[in-house]
Amino acid sequence: MRSRAITFVGALAVIGAAGCASGPSSSADLASQAVTDSLAWFNDRVTDSPRVPEVYMERGAYHLRQGQTGKAISDFERALSIDSTLVDDRHALGTIRFGVQDFEGAVREWEGVLKTDPNHIPALLSMAEVDLLLRSYEAALERINDALRNNSRLDEGYFLKGRLYLETGDTAKAASSFQTVVEVNPQRYDAYIQLGLLYASAHDDLALEYFRTARGLKPNSIEALYDEAIYLQEHGTTSPDRYGQALFLYDRILALDASNASAAFNKGFVHLEYMLQYDSAAYWFDEAIARLPYYHQAHYNKGLALESLGQNTAALESYNAALALEPAYTPAALAKGRVLEALR
Repeated sequence: MRSRAITFVGALAVIGAAGCASGPSSSADLASQAVTDSLAWFNDRVTDSPRVPEVYMERGAYHLRQGQTGKAISDFERALSIDSTLVDDRHALGTIRFGVQDFEGAVREWEGVLKTDPNHIPALLSMAEVDLLLRSYEAALERINDALRNNSRLDEGYFLKGRLYLETGDTAKAASSFQTVVEVNPQRYDAYIQLGLLYASAHDDLALEYFRTARGLKPNSIEALYDEAIYLQEHGTTSPDRYGQALFLYDRILALDASNASAAFNKGFVHLEYMLQYDSAAYWFDEAIARLPYYHQAHYNKGLALESLGQNTAALESYNAALALEPAYTPAALAKGRVLEALR
């Protein structure tokens, strides 16, 4: 649920369109839009109406758009000094403070909101999130339930409940809460991801449906692509073509983010562990190292691939590289000893 202050930002965009429903259609309209979204224009409004809180909120919203958080906070504070009952705006001020890591200030604003309006849903949820961060689970659950009593269709409330149950180890209730989220709001990408992860941890193929639904909402989400690929590679024994599907998804990731070392590493891992294609494995571990030179596990796994190809001298170089980066990395130390023995 958005606060009034945030709504003001949207309202300003409408004001800036010079009152024309179809948007600016001439240079005069564009000039008017520029004028009504300028600091001078907002300053004039403050000068004309210095006891009207909305003009400070509008100027504060302008400062936020310019990335001037300190000035925005000052204007929000001035608005609230004129009318302290503006609970939506006080909640928005708390959100701004939270964003700049003024956590005490954020809590002070949100608690102020709840003193004025104990049923203010955004403030209840914001305080519940603070409680979660502090691991005050009983307090968090009480606030979430208070919010849901005021609005039983509150998807964010159920999502926070799911997070709470995850943190306290009740995966069944967590899954139920995230399921309610997507029933209330079928567009909640993050809830589908959480459901996918929960079912993946239970080795249930329903995970794939949730990850694919998430990808449907965000086709270029590296997170959703990666989570689905991991599930496929770890459950490839049920269907051998899953390894190929996983490799395809890693290729998608690399097309979206050419510097993604994890995708390259996992391609190497699939070739090494599941498909026994050691040349391809060594290639992709090299690709991972090119993207992240201090990736000691990639050096080690490249060594395993080379050792499997009978290239012990090259494998030794990879194990040495892994140990140079991480001297206490036991698997590389053991592998180095094994190769040295073979080279005698």
